[in-house]
Order: sequence, then structure tokens, then C-alpha cells
Amino acid sequence: MPLSAGCRFLVAWSLAACWSSVARASHTEQRDYSILVDGKEAGQSRMTIVTQDDGTTVVSGTARVDVRLLIGNYSVRIDGTEWWKDGKLIGVRSSTVENGKKTEVVVSVDGNQLRARVNGQDKAVRADVWTNSFWKLADARFHNKPVPVFEVDSGKEHMGQLNFIGTEQLTIANQPQACYRFRVTGGAYPVDVWFDRYHRMVRQEFVESGHKTIVQLLSVRR
Repeated sequence: MPLSAGCRFLVAWSLAACWSSVARASHTEQRDYSILVDGKEAGQSRMTIVTQDDGTTVVSGTARVDVRLLIGNYSVRIDGTEWWKDGKLIGVRSSTVENGKKTEVVVSVDGNQLRARVNGQDKAVRADVWTNSFWKLADARFHNKPVPVFEVDSGKEHMGQLNFIGTEQLTIANQPQACYRFRVTGGAYPVDVWFDRYHRMVRQEFVESGHKTIVQLLSVRR
């Protein structure tokens, strides 16, 4: 397989719309991204962030990537939803089809922890996890420290390390922005993630199986 299980950066935009939630929303933001693999456009994604009147945040969207390589083709389709409240994950529903292999993940609150069902198999998940969608920056208490990461595309959990690299100027939709660059390690490969002043993701960059992938924000609509 040219790109290993999940192309997990995609989950940030892999979330299917929940129309009942949108109807009650007090604020909606849509972010569109371009996905480049080895310098060539390989896909697009759309992320919709809905903040409801009760403080619940619903992140929804889709991602599609197709890559043609000398050693074979690679494709992934991801759809799903993340629910957050008071800075904590309270639910996930995602469906990933990677080169024809399907993975279904459902997460819900179970007392003081979370419970995940992955293709019908249940497992406990700690309540303070950060998702590998990286759609928003983790809480400050995890900066330059270990951070528990839940992989919403695979249902796996691992202990990562979140390090602040510095502030950098990026051009987003033809406008310069000061962004915060962090590096996440501890997973299958290091991932550099840039966040804007709202602590929401504007860029990702990583190398997986020798292929450089960049996810770049193109536009924001509020």
C-alpha cells in the first residue's frame, strides 16, 4: 500500500453533516482545503464547524483523495462527525474507505470515559483525548507535553507529544496571517500542524511512506 492506513490527516474534513444540529446552530463556519501529495493536487476537503446555542460544537464534512503512483493507485474516502462540548470530545461517527477497505468508528460518552465501537468491537477510551483530525489546537495543558490522541479513522489510541515550534506567517486566501506551528509525534509519523488566531487548523504537513503530503486551507466562509 503506497500510503499507510488512513491518511489520517484527512479526518479533519471527514465529517458528514448533521442537519438537525445545523438547524439549531448559533454560528457556522466552512473551511475548504486542498490536498497535495508529492507536489500534485490529489484531493479536496471541506470542514464545517457549527457552534450550537448550548455550547456544543459539531465538526462536519467530507474528504476525497486519489493518488496515482508508479507502484499502484491509492484512494481514500472519509465521512463522519465529531461532537465537542466544554473542550471535551463527546462523540464521533466516522466511515473510512481506504483502497476498498471500510472502517466504521462510533464514539459516545460512557460515565467518566468514552466508549468506542470499531467495526462492531467495543473498547474504552480515556475522556481527555485529542482527535487526530487536529481541527482545533489541543488544550494549553498539553502544549510541550504528552497528549492522548484518538485516531477517529481507525479507532486506535496512542500517547503523542505536542511541541510548539514557533509563530510563522502564512498566506491564506491571499491574506497574510500569523499562525502557530506545532509538531505532533508519537504516532506512525510526525505531523506539523499550523493553527490560526482562533486555534483552528490552516495547514498540515507530513511525510508518509516516502510521500510528502500538504493540506492547505484555501478559504473560510462565516
